[in-house]
Amino acid sequence: MAVVVGFIPTEVGYRALEIARTEAERRGGPLVVVNVLRDGVEQDPRHADKDDLEAALEHLRRSPVRVQVRQEHTEDDIADVLLRVVSEERAELLVIANRKRESPGRHLLGLTVQKLILSANSEVLVV
Repeated sequence: MAVVVGFIPTEVGYRALEIARTEAERRGGPLVVVNVLRDGVEQDPRHADKDDLEAALEHLRRSPVRVQVRQEHTEDDIADVLLRVVSEERAELLVIANRKRESPGRHLLGLTVQKLILSANSEVLVV
């Protein structure tokens, strides 16, 4: 069954990529790597450039499962894009990275992560 991973080019993003690879291999693949670009936002650490996507592919090169990389665009909600890809791929698992929140006043999980956990038609693994 398919595994979708929301990829961001950060340390926690690569950790999510590794866990997603392991899960895809355990489940028989394929692995769909998704990076979402927010239209109109120039500088965002979640946006992967060409080198970041090539590094992600290199990281997965030895995986025995089929790997597909998708870079999607949105003007709105990143969660909606990931939910659509999960549905299109009929994914069994969605793996996402949760950036640490440093302020104690912030919610334990970000709004995007909460929406994905509550709305996905698949299992969700938060790294």
